[in-house]
Amino acid sequence: MEKIYIVALLVIVLIASCTKDTVPEPKGCSEVPTFDQSVREIIRNKCNSSGCHDGSSGVGNYNSYRGLERVLDNGQFKQLVLIEKTMPRSGTLSAEEFESLRCWTENGFPEN
Repeated sequence: MEKIYIVALLVIVLIASCTKDTVPEPKGCSEVPTFDQSVREIIRNKCNSSGCHDGSSGVGNYNSYRGLERVLDNGQFKQLVLIEKTMPRSGTLSAEEFESLRCWTENGFPEN
């Protein structure tokens, strides 16, 4: 009989813990940035350092929207910048820059 109480207690604890494990709602974007409006400047300041994504090293030229299209289309931009947060390598994004890039990404990377 004691085993039944222990099993019942474990089941209750497991069920209760599952209801508390929720994913927070993503923040909405009050304004959708475009590449021409603000994203170009973030990328220019954070990603286009010499030898990185400035076109001189062969790892991509992000000086233009066209230069970014490949990594936008294949999901690499989102993965490295927003999920893994391993880019930019030469510094970090401010909270405002991160939010701009997140909103830009979630809204399909508008150009202008």
